[in-house]
Amino acid sequence: MIIENEYLKSFGIPGGFFLLGILFLIIGANGEQNAINFSRPTNATSWSTSDSLITAFISVPMIIGISFLILSISTFSISFYFWQKKR
Repeated sequence: MIIENEYLKSFGIPGGFFLLGILFLIIGANGEQNAINFSRPTNATSWSTSDSLITAFISVPMIIGISFLILSISTFSISFYFWQKKR
């Protein structure tokens, strides 16, 4: 039980960053549909969504997701280094 808790403490944060990064990449991949739904007025049958809004709904989550993935790689490297140093 103590060993599992130690692994969770060491590698839980990088794993959380990795999952957040994947989540934001999925949100960014669906950015066009999210932008269309966000810009839709209530009870409207037709509307237009600007290209800049679509680009923002795609780019911002993708940038955040890639940043979380890079953060997960760096924190995993640090955790792995200290874990190897202990052994």
